[in-house]
Amino acid sequence: MKNLIESRPIEKVIRDKYGYKDLEKYELSIEEMIGGFALDHAKYKKIIEEIITGWSPASNSDWFLYIEVLRCLGLCKVTSGSENFVFTIKRKDLKFLPTTESIRRARQALNHKNLCMPTNKIVQERRAKREVAIRRYFQENK
Repeated sequence: MKNLIESRPIEKVIRDKYGYKDLEKYELSIEEMIGGFALDHAKYKKIIEEIITGWSPASNSDWFLYIEVLRCLGLCKVTSGSENFVFTIKRKDLKFLPTTESIRRARQALNHKNLCMPTNKIVQERRAKREVAIRRYFQENK
Protein backbone atom coordinates (compact mmCIF):
# COMPACT_ATOMS: atom_id res chain seq x y z
CA MET A 1 0.00 0.00 0.00
CA LYS A 2 1.34 3.40 -0.94
CA ASN A 3 2.21 5.81 1.86
CA LEU A 4 -0.64 8.30 2.29
CA ILE A 5 1.77 11.24 2.36
CA GLU A 6 3.45 10.15 -0.87
CA SER A 7 0.04 9.83 -2.52
CA ARG A 8 -0.75 13.50 -1.86
CA PRO A 9 2.01 15.61 -3.40
CA ILE A 10 0.88 18.90 -1.88
CA GLU A 11 1.21 17.47 1.63
CA LYS A 12 4.76 16.36 0.85
CA VAL A 13 5.61 19.87 -0.33
CA ILE A 14 4.13 21.34 2.85
CA ARG A 15 5.93 18.81 5.04
CA ASP A 16 9.25 19.45 3.30
CA LYS A 17 8.87 23.22 3.19
CA TYR A 18 7.87 23.64 6.81
CA GLY A 19 10.21 21.06 8.32
CA TYR A 20 7.56 18.58 9.42
CA LYS A 21 10.07 15.75 8.99
CA ASP A 22 11.97 17.16 11.95
CA LEU A 23 8.86 16.76 14.10
CA GLU A 24 8.39 13.06 13.44
CA LYS A 25 9.35 10.74 16.27
CA TYR A 26 12.20 8.34 15.91
CA GLU A 27 11.67 4.66 16.60
CA LEU A 28 12.13 4.27 20.36
CA SER A 29 11.89 1.19 22.54
CA ILE A 30 9.16 1.02 25.21
CA GLU A 31 11.80 1.48 27.92
CA GLU A 32 13.15 4.60 26.22
CA MET A 33 9.64 6.00 25.93
CA ILE A 34 8.88 5.32 29.60
CA GLY A 35 12.16 6.95 30.62
CA GLY A 36 11.32 10.03 28.56
CA PHE A 37 7.81 10.21 30.01
CA ALA A 38 9.17 9.91 33.56
CA LEU A 39 11.69 12.73 33.05
CA ASP A 40 9.13 14.99 31.41
CA HIS A 41 6.47 14.25 34.04
CA ALA A 42 8.86 15.13 36.90
CA LYS A 43 9.96 18.32 35.12
CA TYR A 44 6.38 19.44 34.41
CA LYS A 45 5.28 18.79 37.99
CA LYS A 46 8.05 21.08 39.31
CA ILE A 47 7.21 23.81 36.79
CA ILE A 48 3.47 23.55 37.48
CA GLU A 49 3.94 23.74 41.23
CA GLU A 50 5.99 26.92 40.86
CA ILE A 51 3.51 28.49 38.44
CA ILE A 52 0.46 27.73 40.56
CA THR A 53 2.17 28.92 43.73
CA GLY A 54 2.77 32.30 42.11
CA TRP A 55 -0.37 32.64 39.99
CA SER A 56 -3.61 31.11 41.26
CA PRO A 57 -5.69 31.43 38.02
CA ALA A 58 -3.47 28.70 36.58
CA SER A 59 -4.79 26.29 39.22
CA ASN A 60 -8.35 26.91 38.05
CA SER A 61 -7.82 26.47 34.30
CA ASP A 62 -5.72 23.88 32.51
CA TRP A 63 -5.75 26.19 29.48
CA PHE A 64 -4.14 29.07 31.44
CA LEU A 65 -1.75 26.59 32.99
CA TYR A 66 -0.69 25.17 29.62
CA ILE A 67 -0.01 28.61 28.13
CA GLU A 68 1.93 29.64 31.23
CA VAL A 69 4.03 26.43 31.10
CA LEU A 70 4.87 27.13 27.45
CA ARG A 71 5.72 30.74 28.30
CA CYS A 72 7.95 29.73 31.22
CA LEU A 73 9.75 27.17 29.05
CA GLY A 74 10.40 29.93 26.51
CA LEU A 75 8.32 28.17 23.86
CA CYS A 76 5.51 30.71 23.57
CA LYS A 77 5.28 34.49 23.55
CA VAL A 78 1.97 35.97 24.64
CA THR A 79 0.92 39.47 23.66
CA SER A 80 -2.40 41.11 24.35
CA GLY A 81 -4.51 43.31 22.15
CA SER A 82 -7.67 45.15 23.11
CA GLU A 83 -9.89 42.20 22.18
CA ASN A 84 -7.63 39.16 21.97
CA PHE A 85 -4.40 37.45 22.92
CA VAL A 86 -1.78 36.52 20.38
CA PHE A 87 0.28 33.40 20.99
CA THR A 88 3.50 33.13 19.04
CA ILE A 89 5.31 29.82 18.80
CA LYS A 90 8.40 29.55 16.65
CA ARG A 91 8.28 26.79 14.07
CA LYS A 92 11.62 25.40 15.29
CA ASP A 93 10.16 25.02 18.79
CA LEU A 94 7.16 22.91 17.74
CA LYS A 95 8.99 19.67 18.41
CA PHE A 96 9.61 20.75 22.02
CA LEU A 97 6.00 21.55 22.91
CA PRO A 98 4.57 19.33 25.62
CA THR A 99 1.13 17.91 24.97
CA THR A 100 -1.81 19.38 26.85
CA GLU A 101 -2.41 15.89 28.22
CA SER A 102 1.10 15.78 29.75
CA ILE A 103 0.49 19.06 31.54
CA ARG A 104 -2.98 18.00 32.70
CA ARG A 105 -1.63 14.72 34.06
CA ALA A 106 1.20 16.46 35.90
CA ARG A 107 -1.28 18.92 37.44
CA GLN A 108 -3.58 16.06 38.34
CA ALA A 109 -0.72 14.15 40.01
CA LEU A 110 -0.06 17.20 42.19
CA ASN A 111 -3.79 17.50 42.98
CA HIS A 112 -3.84 13.88 44.20
CA LYS A 113 -1.21 14.91 46.75
CA ASN A 114 -3.42 17.87 47.70
CA LEU A 115 -0.96 20.28 46.09
CA CYS A 116 -1.92 22.94 43.57
CA MET A 117 -5.62 22.50 44.19
CA PRO A 118 -8.04 24.87 42.46
CA THR A 119 -8.67 28.06 44.43
CA ASN A 120 -12.13 28.54 42.96
CA LYS A 121 -14.86 26.50 44.71
CA ILE A 122 -16.91 26.26 41.49
CA VAL A 123 -13.93 24.73 39.66
CA GLN A 124 -13.39 22.21 42.49
CA GLU A 125 -17.03 21.13 42.39
CA ARG A 126 -17.09 20.92 38.57
CA ARG A 127 -13.93 18.77 38.50
CA ALA A 128 -15.27 16.42 41.17
CA LYS A 129 -18.59 16.07 39.33
CA ARG A 130 -16.81 15.51 36.02
CA GLU A 131 -14.58 12.84 37.58
CA VAL A 132 -17.67 10.92 38.76
CA ALA A 133 -19.31 11.25 35.32
CA ILE A 134 -16.18 10.07 33.48
CA ARG A 135 -15.71 7.08 35.78
CA ARG A 136 -19.33 6.07 35.39
CA TYR A 137 -19.16 6.44 31.61
CA PHE A 138 -16.05 4.28 31.27
CA GLN A 139 -17.39 1.65 33.66
CA GLU A 140 -20.54 1.37 31.56
CA ASN A 141 -18.71 1.48 28.19
CA LYS A 142 -15.72 -0.82 28.59
